[in-house]
Amino acid sequence: MTAIVSLVLGIAASALMIGVAARRAYVVAQPDEWLLCVRNGRLAHAGVGISVWRLPGDVVVRFTTTLQRVTFTVEALSSERLAVSIDGFVLWSVSETEPYQTYQRLGVANLEAPAADLKSARHLLTGPQYRAFQQILGATVQRLAATRPLEALLLRQDVWVADLREAFRAIESEVAIAIHQVDVVRVRPTDEALVKLLAAKVEERVRSEAAVERAEARRTEAEREHALRLAEIERERQTRIRADEAAREHALAEEARNLEVAKAVSEREELALVARLDRLRREAEAQRDAATAIASAEEGKSQPVRDHELSLRVADKVGEALRGLKEARWVTVNDENPVASLVGLLSSAKDLAAPKKAA
Repeated sequence: MTAIVSLVLGIAASALMIGVAARRAYVVAQPDEWLLCVRNGRLAHAGVGISVWRLPGDVVVRFTTTLQRVTFTVEALSSERLAVSIDGFVLWSVSETEPYQTYQRLGVANLEAPAADLKSARHLLTGPQYRAFQQILGATVQRLAATRPLEALLLRQDVWVADLREAFRAIESEVAIAIHQVDVVRVRPTDEALVKLLAAKVEERVRSEAAVERAEARRTEAEREHALRLAEIERERQTRIRADEAAREHALAEEARNLEVAKAVSEREELALVARLDRLRREAEAQRDAATAIASAEEGKSQPVRDHELSLRVADKVGEALRGLKEARWVTVNDENPVASLVGLLSSAKDLAAPKKAA
């Protein structure tokens, strides 16, 4: 009975040991963790959130993928050998292409066997490693600050930060990390007297620049008003030109209409003149034809008829003359009476009107 119990206990202990060994052999990384498996000194597996079976002799490394923030405070000298204090920070992470080199060169904390001074599983560096990284960054900042004048460090920080970001690229390739952001929080001279002097200079320069800007603003406003006035004058000139052109076009149109009316009147007068001339021509032709007809008729009349018509015409003329002599007085120039004179007058008129016979 004792032997059976011992056998059972041995089997249970063996199973427990096998289970513990299996749990130790199967390693799983979280979705925000790197997992590296080093076998015989070479990287066998690497990835984020993967799992591996650890063989005897394998070294498994697990660390976070989150961004890390490292601050730095550096006492540096400008190119004029003036002391300044520079505060800033860097955001970095493990290289996505060379995580094993990052682990080797930077000494990243292994969560499979975490160090005692590792404050959080989200940290990649222990205290000494963090301070060493700060010193690397600080040395780079000091070297770059020594090439810049104090004014550039204080007033042109955008350029200064861009140059600092470029200088940190050497650290990226050296320790196989990815630097995502570099920023300088504060740059301040350590000498308070120098700070006051610089503040006074900056204040004076700001006042001077403000005065220049105000003068420029006044000049710009004057130029703008002048330009507006010139534009107004030009608009008025253009308006006058358009009005003159409109008046000229109106006058030309009126003159054209007058010419058309005069042309129409002239054409009507010409047509009337032509019609009148044509009427006169027809009347003249009619009168000529009538005279010709009368002459032909007269030539066809006999001598007695002609004498009779002549007597009638003479009688008509004498009657008209007598009607005109109602208020006149008769004046005699010889011894004949008025009737005898009139008879003689008629006889003489008849003799003059009668055609002479051929000899």
